[in-house]
Amino acid sequence: MKSFVTSGDIPIGYTTPKFPSLYWPLNNEKYTLSYLYYTNDIWKYTVFWTLILFMAFYFSAGLWASFSHRRTAGGLWIMAFYILVGGFQALATGTVSGLILAVTYKAGLFAMSTWIPLCCAIVMILFHVSTTYSMAGIII
Repeated sequence: MKSFVTSGDIPIGYTTPKFPSLYWPLNNEKYTLSYLYYTNDIWKYTVFWTLILFMAFYFSAGLWASFSHRRTAGGLWIMAFYILVGGFQALATGTVSGLILAVTYKAGLFAMSTWIPLCCAIVMILFHVSTTYSMAGIII
């Protein structure tokens, strides 16, 4: 029995799992293990999760900002601007972190669980939220 799965052990007939392919690995008979082996797949999963989480947070922040400025002109434009900025930041952050993850896992010859890109996206959005609070304190 192997203690870890390497990227050199790519199964014959391997296909990339469908997004999101999150499985619960403990005591689960229903789902099979889902691993990512290729750099392009790791990058895609990381960018998708980053886009989902960043857009959710920026949508809620934009909704709050447009609600706060609903009496002034351009209240809806504020929300659109927030979503656009969130999308650009998610693409940039997801691309850089996805490629770093892919290179790191390839260098160690490991296969990546489909949970790792989600965890990376959660860490990125939490870091982003925590750094915005310090900036808001400086501005206020």
